[in-house]
Amino acid sequence: MKLPEKITNLSVFNNKTFIYSAYITLACIFTAELNIVHAHFILGIQLSYLSFIMPTFAGILFGYLLARIKLLGEKLEEIAYTDSLTEIYNRLHFNRLLEAEIDKVKRYDIQLSIIFFDIDHFKQINDTHGHPMGDTILKELTEVIASANRSSDIFARYGGEEFIVLAASTSIDGAVEHAQRLKQDIEQHRFPIGRVTASFGVTSFDSKTDDMESLLERADKALYQAKSDGRNCVRQL
Repeated sequence: MKLPEKITNLSVFNNKTFIYSAYITLACIFTAELNIVHAHFILGIQLSYLSFIMPTFAGILFGYLLARIKLLGEKLEEIAYTDSLTEIYNRLHFNRLLEAEIDKVKRYDIQLSIIFFDIDHFKQINDTHGHPMGDTILKELTEVIASANRSSDIFARYGGEEFIVLAASTSIDGAVEHAQRLKQDIEQHRFPIGRVTASFGVTSFDSKTDDMESLLERADKALYQAKSDGRNCVRQL
C-alpha cells in the first residue's frame, strides 16, 4: 500500500493553487463579462471602461481566495485521517475503514484478517537514544511495512509504537504468512540504531460471532501472546 498523498510540498501546494485559481478566475471573469455585455449591448446601459476592468481584477482575487479555501479544506480533511508523523492512516480512520470492510464481509461472505503489531522494547529505544531517534525508527519502519504490503492492504498507526494492517479477502493462514514476511523485513532492515524487531498478533473475522470490538480484542490478545513468548514472533488467535 502506498502512503497517503499529502499536500506537504510547498511547490505542489502552489501549483494546485495556481490551477484552481485559473479555473475559478476564468469562470468569475466570464460570468462578469457576460453580465456587462448584457447590460451594455442588450439593455443599452452606458458603462465606463472601469466597468470592464474591475470585474477582471475582482475575478482574479475571488478565484485565488476560493482556490486557497479549497486547498485548506483538503488539508484539513487529510489531517483528520492521517497520522502526522508517519503519514499513514490514523486509528480513527482505520476503524472507519474496518467497519466498512466488515459490512462487505457480512454481505458477500468474503474473508478478512488483521495484523496487529508493535515495536519491541520501544520505550528502551526512546530512553537510550532519545525521542527524535524514536520518531525516526517509527517513520523508517512505516516505510518498510508500506513497501511490503499489497495495494489492497490498509495500513495504519494505531497508537504509539502500535501498527495495524487490514488484509482484505485474506484467510488467517495468508495473514500469518504475510505477518511473517513483515517481521523478517523489519528484522533485516538496517535502522540507524541497528537491529529492531516487532511482535505480531494475527486474527481473522468470523461473520457469525464477531463484531469490530471482538476482532480487535482478539488481535490484541494474540499480540500479547507474542510478547509473552519472547517477542519478535507471530501468534494467531
